[in-house]
Amino acid sequence: MMKKIIIFLTIILCFSASAITVKAVSPTPEPTELEVKELRDKVKEIVREKLDQAQKGQKTAFVGEITNISDLQLTLQTGQGNKQLDVATDAALIGKDGKKITMKDLKTGLFAIAMGFMEENDVLGVRRLVISDKSKTVAKEIAFGKVTDISKEENVITIKNEKKNIIYTVEITDKTTITKKVDGKVQKVKLEVIETGDYLIAIGVPTENEHKLITAKIIHVIPGLSKETSPTPSAKPSVKVTPTIKSTPTPTP
Repeated sequence: MMKKIIIFLTIILCFSASAITVKAVSPTPEPTELEVKELRDKVKEIVREKLDQAQKGQKTAFVGEITNISDLQLTLQTGQGNKQLDVATDAALIGKDGKKITMKDLKTGLFAIAMGFMEENDVLGVRRLVISDKSKTVAKEIAFGKVTDISKEENVITIKNEKKNIIYTVEITDKTTITKKVDGKVQKVKLEVIETGDYLIAIGVPTENEHKLITAKIIHVIPGLSKETSPTPSAKPSVKVTPTIKSTPTPTP
């Protein structure tokens, strides 16, 4: 719907511009700067009116904390500032347990998702209000391990941390950055360079399940590690010292 409105407004602007051009090349006297300015202002006014009409009645949702309640009016504190809500008398109000509630059950401090249509003065006409737990900051997880399987069709890598005996399923998206040290410099590489037996560090958002799924933000291929022996990142290299036995000279008689 919005795309159609933008196309319509573009046509209006193009038509207005062409009208000015035609008038300019017409045998009739050229328009004065004041006339041109008035025509442009009129076009801008029409565009503003069309945009206002497009925004009114548009389906919208706000998420935030209820900070004020007055009859059927609510104030919701969101990441975009305070939003005014006008709750319809037949709006569906849903509690945390999924059961229907009433306006009397609402109180300040509750976290809510409000859905409806925009009305006059940027007020949201609420048709559905769902009380929810406040969203928490998603923690990131760092996984280290040896690549045991690669599915390039599904963009998924399986790695195993042999020391902790944990298997991670690492999901790669178009937002995942993969790096590897090449010729002494860390460079961005593609999934195709990763091979079974490589060692990786994957940083991303975890989803707790039996496969320990991580949607990776960053993957780094660790260079210089043997594919035959499992490394221990924090372990210091062990040096075996073989003592040298000095021979005792035989006394000369």
